[in-house]
Amino acid sequence: MSLFHEEILSRFGGEDAAACACGRRHHLQVREILLGEGALAESAERFSRGPAGSAWVLSDEYTDAAAGMTWRARVRGKRVLSRVLPAWPRPVPTDALVAELAAEVRAAAPDLIVAVGSGVVSDLGKAVSHQVGAPSWSVATAPSVDAYTSGTAAIRVGGYHQALPTTPSAVVVCDLRVLATAPRPLFLAGLGDLLAKYLARVDWPLAHLITGEPFCQALSSLAVASARQAVQAAELVVRDPTAAAAALIDAGLVSGLCMQALGSSRPAAASEHTIAHFWEMAGAVTREENDLHGLLVGAASRPVLRGYAELYPRLRTAAVDPAARRAVLDRAPGWEAALPPEMARFRETLDAVERSQARARAALASHLEAFSRKREQVLELAGPVLEELAGAVGTLERLGFPFSPAVLGLADPWLHLGVRHARRLRDRYTTFDLAHELGQEPVLLAAAEAGLDEP
Repeated sequence: MSLFHEEILSRFGGEDAAACACGRRHHLQVREILLGEGALAESAERFSRGPAGSAWVLSDEYTDAAAGMTWRARVRGKRVLSRVLPAWPRPVPTDALVAELAAEVRAAAPDLIVAVGSGVVSDLGKAVSHQVGAPSWSVATAPSVDAYTSGTAAIRVGGYHQALPTTPSAVVVCDLRVLATAPRPLFLAGLGDLLAKYLARVDWPLAHLITGEPFCQALSSLAVASARQAVQAAELVVRDPTAAAAALIDAGLVSGLCMQALGSSRPAAASEHTIAHFWEMAGAVTREENDLHGLLVGAASRPVLRGYAELYPRLRTAAVDPAARRAVLDRAPGWEAALPPEMARFRETLDAVERSQARARAALASHLEAFSRKREQVLELAGPVLEELAGAVGTLERLGFPFSPAVLGLADPWLHLGVRHARRLRDRYTTFDLAHELGQEPVLLAAAEAGLDEP
């Protein structure tokens, strides 16, 4: 099995990393990843031998039992403080909780912050590290997220999800004995999040071809290659759970490193993440045990795939008439006119994106002209990736991934509104925008919304 995270660290890690072929010099703040059986004990031993005299360990009741207590017990000759959050209800990573934890850390004045957990705990650890200026390590307890190596933290500010800049963990610890025994929903969540790498492989280069947005072939290829390997290894979960966990955590690490290297989530996320984040903010999940980011990303990826698969073949013969499209868009009523009452609390976000997109409408002619010239490139780009994604979705279906909104407990009206307004929820060029510009948006939305209703 290839360890793609080693490749990206060797290429872009360190201060003397060479410039990338894309023309940018990517920079990674993660210095080391310990991955293997026994990595937990090895990391505790390294801390015991190292110069830091004290550590503050953050976990929740579940992750403390999985790895936190063991890590603290193996530390020798150091001052170790800890904060264990309740396991249930799940901790919510709010800005208020970050401020509370940061105050506790300032009072304790540790040399190192150690976050033991998966997405929420890892993000809280990085956010606190960023606020107080102390370095952090991340100890992974499930192969469910890419938060361990990303340069942002998902924090709720004023009730809204925001990806806030943070200081990435310098060392990430991935003990395969711990990861292989993680609860099955977390394993499936990790797989669901990987589906986004395929859709990003469509939308990011599409934006490059149509709008001229910078694109990095190296980072995009690494994200997809590691995701492909993890999906292929996923079917080993019963026969060889350690191998399945190793491939899955490698893909998550690569995803986070690619985002950190670029300073953007482009290599790892597309419209499905926008939809999943909307469901999270709207409180659309009625079964709290299923309110896992990766499960929602997977659930959004399948209908987005259905929409894209219906749209792209039609683009081969779609008419391109910039003047006619401009006239139609100029006559169209404002988006507020059709805004359902449930969306009123998102008006500020929608309005900000709409203003930005309205300014960008001046580029409609250039976008459509670029599509006319590069139509074959766009189709050649999307076709194979969507076919491969369909195969990955099939693999997850065989593994029992809860794609069905009914199984997850995703409730209307939020279920359909997330898809219907995906283009308006984030100012990032995707296939939804191209469909809108070409007048093909109803085709995409009808197929995607029908996909939501699949069992």
